[in-house]
Amino acid sequence: MARRLAACVALAAFASGPRASAMALDRCTVVAVEMMDSVDSSDARPGDFFRFETVNAVTSGALVVIPARTMGYGIVTVAAPAGRDARPGTLVLEPLYLTLPDGKRLGVVLNHNTDSLEKSGPNDSIPGYLGAIPVFGVGAAIGIFNYFRKGKNIVVPRGTVFTIFPSDDPSVERCQDHPTY
Repeated sequence: MARRLAACVALAAFASGPRASAMALDRCTVVAVEMMDSVDSSDARPGDFFRFETVNAVTSGALVVIPARTMGYGIVTVAAPAGRDARPGTLVLEPLYLTLPDGKRLGVVLNHNTDSLEKSGPNDSIPGYLGAIPVFGVGAAIGIFNYFRKGKNIVVPRGTVFTIFPSDDPSVERCQDHPTY
């Protein structure tokens, strides 16, 4: 009888004790994170990983679900260095998951409502439509000028703050504000 009572007490304590669980969070909770690595379109390649970490602890009531400074990882999905013809560099980053203190991975989705990790460098070329000016040689001069002009690379520096949703469930898409046309 004493064993059963002890087992019931232990089971009740385990079941009702505070546990950090990502399930306690609403999937549309906005979590601020900060880049831990700089990513540059001049040397980044698709498939490269980058690191980020949470800025603050994320709580559900009095329970800390995601501690401050929880490390996360993402992947470079598109990277192209700047090139001739004043072509700017391009960079698309996708956060993938947070590594929780117990070692589990919590999938995340970029919050496109406020942030974009899709960047393109500035373009300093002379607009190509100016080549249509009906003056002999203008189009050729503009084309030659742009050919030798290199575009600018894009850098997402360490310390860049963006936000994520703590779920990789497809239903998180409803958390994104989509424009109505």
